[in-house]
Amino acid sequence: MERAKQVELLSECLGLVQAKRPFVTEDETLIPVAQYIDEGMFEQERALLRRSMNIVAQSSQLASPGDFMTRDILGTPVLLVRHVDGTAKAFVNVCRHRGATVELRDAGNCRRFVCPYHAWSYGTDGSLATVRYAEGFPTLDIENTSLVALPCFEAAGLLWVCPEPSRSDWAPDDATRELIRELEGLGCADSSVFTADTKVWNANWKLIVDGGLEAYHFRIAHRNTIAGFFPDNVSTFELLGDHVRSVLPRTSILELAQQPESSWDIREHTHVLYSIAPNASLLLQERHFELILSTPISVDQTRIELMTVAPDPGPDGFSEKAKGFLAANSAFTRKTLEEDFEIAEQIQSGMRTGANEHFRFASFEGALTQWHRRLNEKLGRV
Repeated sequence: MERAKQVELLSECLGLVQAKRPFVTEDETLIPVAQYIDEGMFEQERALLRRSMNIVAQSSQLASPGDFMTRDILGTPVLLVRHVDGTAKAFVNVCRHRGATVELRDAGNCRRFVCPYHAWSYGTDGSLATVRYAEGFPTLDIENTSLVALPCFEAAGLLWVCPEPSRSDWAPDDATRELIRELEGLGCADSSVFTADTKVWNANWKLIVDGGLEAYHFRIAHRNTIAGFFPDNVSTFELLGDHVRSVLPRTSILELAQQPESSWDIREHTHVLYSIAPNASLLLQERHFELILSTPISVDQTRIELMTVAPDPGPDGFSEKAKGFLAANSAFTRKTLEEDFEIAEQIQSGMRTGANEHFRFASFEGALTQWHRRLNEKLGRV
């Protein structure tokens, strides 16, 4: 993030905190509850996500040539691998012989992937390397029978994959490129996963997004965790194309009024949350960040992977002091996020009662309004 932008965002937040007023950008908005429980709408959204580039991993999870991971991305079995030339690649994890799953392990390192059914093997570039009794397949064109490649893009320490092979012409738009430059400027590229875990929550995927786009709930829902660190109901946001950058000032931001702008540091006095379309959130804190990956499973279930990511410690790994700091912060952040996810489950469980036909987004919850507006526009609902 450029220095001038940091000062601009901090000045805006400081003014709001000093005035004790929220960031008002929209009229009050009503969102139909049906958008969270209608199966047809969910399938429409899922199809949109399948045509999109989804963040599926952090670069350090494929640190060395031969490192691989397997993932289910919106119904497509995917094999991610670091090729010998250092590039990240993604393939449909399906053998070209009889359709068996090629790699069954969750992660590991290897030079070739061997199908457990008939032992056809593939290189880290997806090429078909060996075929047992090849003479039995006289029409097989080995050079043109590779694992099916998927669009894969790596930047700012993040790996994007589209589960639809037909999107091979994808390239990041200008807004995404600007987002990438901002994240790289904040050190996200030179980072490493400290810990990661995954859980399925019984909530629509949009409820997970909603919880990160406003600070109105902090004082109440997070009274036992982070409420004391943040002023009540103050946050700002800016759309970056399909993405959203939200700035959550800490109470310490008032100290900046007595400091020269040249010393201001956005990571010291705020948390910055990037809602990266269509499926990720990156919560930037002072010395590390949390990466939150959401995968819709059904209209009322979402798989969430949480990663604590810190500056790359180098070949010696994290020091004992760093491990203690990161473990404590990771546990605290997870506790806070789980407060949101538990409320999302409660909301989901009450939707079909008919108690509400609409949810209300306040004039100071403009990020929610704009995020839903853009999604509905893409789906032709407006």
